[in-house]
Amino acid sequence: MQPPVTTANPTANDDTSQPQTLADRLCAAALKTARSVDGSARISSVAKWEHDDSTLLKVRTDSGASFGVADALRRRWPLATVCTIRDDINGQNETQVLVPTGIDQLHRARAMAKESGAALWMALLVRALGMAAAICFVVVVLSNVMPPR
Repeated sequence: MQPPVTTANPTANDDTSQPQTLADRLCAAALKTARSVDGSARISSVAKWEHDDSTLLKVRTDSGASFGVADALRRRWPLATVCTIRDDINGQNETQVLVPTGIDQLHRARAMAKESGAALWMALLVRALGMAAAICFVVVVLSNVMPPR
């Protein structure tokens, strides 16, 4: 019996090849963003969470710029959860990015939109215009139904 054949798969560290899987694309984008802050940034692990199919990326830097990397990744992916943790075993800080599934991203985007000031003002304006339209409709109907005096 022969051992399974492994093919060369593009990784997040190979900038010359096109990533094929979602995890590869996420790694490539995260690495590009992280390296814009710190050239020593590297992906230390990628994991798929089985309970909801989200993806967890861990980015490590040698220079200790984890907080700057975290800020850059938050700007890149506002719907993801980004945090910086300290690895007590080796004393290094590491940035974690939890990229939710598409459905979870949609829910988060709606929640963020509902919380924005512009959305609240627009909702108030729509309600006011809707009430004004309803009042106008009632007045027009009543003026057509009521006999003239």
